[in-house]
Amino acid sequence: AQLFTRLADDGYEHLVIETSPAMASILDEALREDGLDGLRALYAQRGGEPAFFGMEEEAELLAAARATSNAKSPVLLGVDYEVASDPVLLRRLQEKRKPKAASAAMDTLVAASDAAWAKYFKTSGPQYIFSFSGDPELVRAVEAAWQKRDEEAAWILDTIEETLEINRRWVSGEGWQSNARRAALLRSNFLRHWRDHASRRGDGPKMMLKLGASHLVRGRNMVETFDLGALLPEIAAMADKRTVSLFVVPGPGSMTAVLNPTNWTYIEAPGKDSYAKDLGAVMDAAFDDGFTLIDLRALRPHMRPQLADAHVDLARIIHGFDYMLVLTGGTASGELDHFAPPRSVE
Repeated sequence: AQLFTRLADDGYEHLVIETSPAMASILDEALREDGLDGLRALYAQRGGEPAFFGMEEEAELLAAARATSNAKSPVLLGVDYEVASDPVLLRRLQEKRKPKAASAAMDTLVAASDAAWAKYFKTSGPQYIFSFSGDPELVRAVEAAWQKRDEEAAWILDTIEETLEINRRWVSGEGWQSNARRAALLRSNFLRHWRDHASRRGDGPKMMLKLGASHLVRGRNMVETFDLGALLPEIAAMADKRTVSLFVVPGPGSMTAVLNPTNWTYIEAPGKDSYAKDLGAVMDAAFDDGFTLIDLRALRPHMRPQLADAHVDLARIIHGFDYMLVLTGGTASGELDHFAPPRSVE
C-alpha cells in the first residue's frame, strides 16, 4: 500500500490486479463510494469477494490505491479471468435491458451458476465452483441472443466464457493449454486497457502491476508460456518507457496466508514458494534477521550458459526479474474483518 501511494506521487495512475476487468471495476466503485466499508459491504454478498483480496493487507492495498485519486475514472484495472465472482457479474448482467430471448438464456445461465454454487456449499468441494464446472455453451447462447449488448456486458460475457474454457482444459488434464489460454487472456485484457488510455490521452499510463510471479517474469515463464511479463518490457520500450520488476519470496521463518477453497477463508502456513526452488545461492545471501532486497541485474553477467543450463530456474529468475525481495521472518496476512456471505443459494 505504501509503495503504490509513493508511486502515485510520481504520476502512477493505475494498479493492475489479478482479477477480471469487470470485477476490478466493481471493487473500484465500492472503494470510491465508501472505502474499506464499501469493500466489506461488497464482500458480504455472495460472490463479492474475489480470490485473495479478502486478505486484510491486500484489501488495504486496494483501498490505498483507490484513495490516491478523487476522479471517477478507475484506478484499479483487472486483467485476469474470474474464479468466484460470477454471481456478482451475472447480477450486473441481469440488471441490463436485453431482448426477451437473451433474458431467457440469461435465466438458464444464472440457474446453472446457482446450482453449481449450491452443490459447492453442500459439499465444500471446490470442483463444483461454477468457474470449474460450468458449460461455456450457456454463455454463448446469451451472446447469440444479445447481439447489441453494451461494452460492459460484452466484456463480462467474454470473461465468463473464457474462464470456463480455461478451467475446462485444466480439469481435463490439459494444463499447458489452460495456462496458454489464460496467458493470452491476460495479455489481451492488458492491451485493451493500455490502448484505451493511449486513445484518450495520447500515451500509455504509468501503472503498477501486482500479480503472481509466473505472470510477470520476463520471457518464458514457469509453466512454459509467454505471459504478461514477456509483453510489458516490449510495450514499454515502444512507448519510450521502461519497466522495473520485483520478485517477492518468503524467507526462512516466514508464515503466509493460504486460501482454503473449501470455505473461502485463509489459514496460516509456513512460507513455501515453488518458484524459489534452485535459488539456494541467492537465498543464502539474505539476512537472517530481516528483509533483504537483492539486485538481480548485477548477477546476470555471471550467469554463463553452462551455469544457466545446469540451473534453469535460477537463470529464469535472475534474467526474468530486476530485484528479489526475501521476506525473512515475514508474518501471514490477516483476514479482512467483514460479514461472511450466506453459504446458500436462494
